[in-house]
Amino acid sequence: MVKPMDLDRLFNPSALAVIGASADMHKTGARFLKSLIDGGYRGKLYPVNPNEPRIQGLPVCRSVSELPESVDVAIVTVPSAAVPGVIAECSLHGVKFAVVHSAGFAELGPQGKRLEAEMLRHAGEGKTRVIGPNCMGLYVPQARINTIVEGLGLEPGGLAFIGQSGWVSENVIEMGYERGLRFSKVVSIGNQSDLAVEDVLEYLANDAETRAIGLYVEGLKHGRDFVRMARQASRRKPVILWKAGRTPTGVRAAASHTGSLAGNVAVFAGALAQTGVIPARGLDELLDLMGAFSSPLLPAGKRVALLVEAGGGAVSGSDAAESLGLDVPTFSTGCQQELLRVLEGALPPFAPPRNPVDLVWPTRNAAAIVMHCARTMLGETDALVMLNYQPWDQRFVDSMVRLRDEAGKPVFIIPGHPVQRRAGIALLTRAGIPTFVTPEQAVRCLAAAYRYVNWRRPAGLPAAAPGPDQPAS
Repeated sequence: MVKPMDLDRLFNPSALAVIGASADMHKTGARFLKSLIDGGYRGKLYPVNPNEPRIQGLPVCRSVSELPESVDVAIVTVPSAAVPGVIAECSLHGVKFAVVHSAGFAELGPQGKRLEAEMLRHAGEGKTRVIGPNCMGLYVPQARINTIVEGLGLEPGGLAFIGQSGWVSENVIEMGYERGLRFSKVVSIGNQSDLAVEDVLEYLANDAETRAIGLYVEGLKHGRDFVRMARQASRRKPVILWKAGRTPTGVRAAASHTGSLAGNVAVFAGALAQTGVIPARGLDELLDLMGAFSSPLLPAGKRVALLVEAGGGAVSGSDAAESLGLDVPTFSTGCQQELLRVLEGALPPFAPPRNPVDLVWPTRNAAAIVMHCARTMLGETDALVMLNYQPWDQRFVDSMVRLRDEAGKPVFIIPGHPVQRRAGIALLTRAGIPTFVTPEQAVRCLAAAYRYVNWRRPAGLPAAAPGPDQPAS
């Protein structure tokens, strides 16, 4: 495995080359170069192409040997047959990392495996480390690098992601960004010919800019190293894993996609059971869990308060909570009396506010009523799940952040009309208030957060992992 500090230049390169750069926007090398220019990459940028003097306004080097300095990262977009020769040049001229976008290697069978082995032999002649091949590269907002999703914003955040699939990596970023998730570092790692998932995981576990780590894995090169590293990383921050290739057909698809051996599902699950890793069953659940763990606070216990404005939400939320091992405790007499005092005259006749509490449609002072009820309910529970129809503007977001911080407990929210609240969903999620489409999703993620906290507890670790601006324990 590579030393974690050695990856700093991969994510923060002072000089970067695009090998196979082009003026033809139908070619990947052109789009990658444009993305780096448009995104405002802050380091020195060198297009490499043997046939063009200038591309997209930049002077061009005809080969790696003509680069005026040793670059930290070379993004390689040439045809697969030319890749070993390019990597030989990179190795000879001190390029630290080569991100090989080109496909046509181990995923294609014996001939591709031989080509990949030749590429690695040349990389090993110097000190060039390889990401890929068959990958989409990097998304690093702080460094203004984006080769994964064209045209997406570069606002940084506290989530990191490692994906063996370009499609998964693209959609984690794009779908996540729409719902308010913000990222520190994303790596589309492809075939893992050299640098593997566990190498990047070790780096991210120690990365002060990363609060939680998501993974999409089809197969592992070094299974024992991964399990060991996953356990160490989970002691520092949440690690969420979508393990694909769980069926015979999925195993075959993984082999043809990234050349991965998916391995025995039962053995893998058993090995991970004691690592603290949080499992996800697909893309939607992966994004839900990454949203949940973007909260700066996690539940210290399993008591949940349900504050809803729809009876169906109360029923479905209660069923989900108890089926997942959470408690929906009946509030004390004093708590119920306080809720009755606040709600008197504001609601039509309603059942005693035992938990869940159904506000139906408050007829006056709705915002104040919701806040007062939420504070009261959090006094006897460890987390709040709220289904709400109010306008989700900045004032509402600020009030939810204030509620969370005053109580020192997580607040998860569901909009009554999710389609109409997309902008509000992003605002709340960016503010560290996880937001979901259904009560079942919210409660499922809350239960996962509680299990993670409970796993950390025997080791004497704090309930919540440190934020991006806090040192890890």
